[in-house]
Amino acid sequence: MDWIVPMEPILTTVIPEGDNFIHQVKWDGIRGLCYVEKGQVHVFTKKGRERTGFYPKLNELPLLLKCNDAILDGEIIILNDEMRPSFQLSLIRERVTSLSKVDYYAKQYPVQYIVFDLLSIDGKKITHMPLAERSTLLKENLDTSATITITDDFKYGSQLFDLMKEKGWEGIVSKDASSPYLPGKKHQHWYKRKISRRILAVVAGLTLKEGRPNSLVLAIQKREGLVFIGKASIGLNQDNIRLLEKSIPELTIHESPLKTPKNADYIASDKTLKELKDVVWLYPVLTVWISFLERTDDGGLRHPKITGFTSLSPKAADGTEFID
Repeated sequence: MDWIVPMEPILTTVIPEGDNFIHQVKWDGIRGLCYVEKGQVHVFTKKGRERTGFYPKLNELPLLLKCNDAILDGEIIILNDEMRPSFQLSLIRERVTSLSKVDYYAKQYPVQYIVFDLLSIDGKKITHMPLAERSTLLKENLDTSATITITDDFKYGSQLFDLMKEKGWEGIVSKDASSPYLPGKKHQHWYKRKISRRILAVVAGLTLKEGRPNSLVLAIQKREGLVFIGKASIGLNQDNIRLLEKSIPELTIHESPLKTPKNADYIASDKTLKELKDVVWLYPVLTVWISFLERTDDGGLRHPKITGFTSLSPKAADGTEFID
């Protein structure tokens, strides 16, 4: 079977509405295209990296299909202890490079495959067909199991988005039911609306590039003191840089203000030690709003972005998360 470039939703802040749109949960995992042919399953990521054999649970696909061959598009997810899809756990599975370790990781981090499209059936490519027709064929030709299921369609995007906010999930995808399956983002048919989270953080230090502020070292207040939650550089504008340059002489201190609590969500790793190398430590009085996708399992922030400095007290940076 020939490689089909995956269709990708376009990021939006406005949920498209109308009878021609259906809305789906945006599953937070690893995009997985499964090529099923002659009883064999070949698994590929969005970028075409083959992962056949690394997700043995997907080998039951031929038993669930009512056709001989098919190309399926979906998301490989792992649920955390709160029964919420965890991108961090999915990355652990995706980073396994030795087939000899697959059994161990498959038991520790069991996956589910959420199918949302059918691209080919019995050797016939159907990407030119409307999504509604492909979805009908998908439901007619794929039985589901505890591991493999078909994503649900919802009529009202705003209601689904509000539900995702309540659950703390990633967001939603809105799709034009009349759309063909097109490569990449060269279309105006699929859109994704992500949940935005933000947290107030203390600026514990910064790194320099060519003598100018380049990224912020972020921390929050815990009972035992300031705890590191990551670094951020995206969103650092010229006004911010000028403010920091003005503050550096007055706020610079010689030792880190961070604590390393024994039982806190602290990122204690070689990567962290590298991140905190050559930091200019600051007296912790500056606070900043940070937007992010989710908290990682080791206490950090996924895709942090600086949205603005504040006049709020460092004591207010207590780790409370806000969902917008």
